[in-house]
Amino acid sequence: EILIGLVGSEMCIRDRTMGMASCGDDIYYTTIQNSDEKLCGKNWVDESGEDGEAYTYLLKFGANNKGQEVTITYEAGGKVTVDREFSWRWLDESKEAIRLTFADNTAKIFENVWVREHYLSGKLNGEVMMLVDANYK
Repeated sequence: EILIGLVGSEMCIRDRTMGMASCGDDIYYTTIQNSDEKLCGKNWVDESGEDGEAYTYLLKFGANNKGQEVTITYEAGGKVTVDREFSWRWLDESKEAIRLTFADNTAKIFENVWVREHYLSGKLNGEVMMLVDANYK
């Protein structure tokens, strides 16, 4: 049996025999929504390096809205490590963007954030990032 009804300005068709909806299912959305629990307590790492150069980028987000950014590069003079702490917050309730504010009052915006069990992706200050949980490797 197929039921047709208006939901807001959208038409929604439900098939009772299959139990599936063709439009906005809140249960599905909440299972894919980003959360502090998915984001925090992991070491998110990218070791992709450009032009054959060794490079490591690490982000850590804490439940206390504190975090750490570590960049490790290798130059002719050896290994260079930049380690900076930041405070962070979701930009709004959609939890699709994060503002990282550093001690020197500079900030980075992490947009289109997508947190999964072992992956964190998005656009950090305009650069597309794909980070992996360091413990997953």
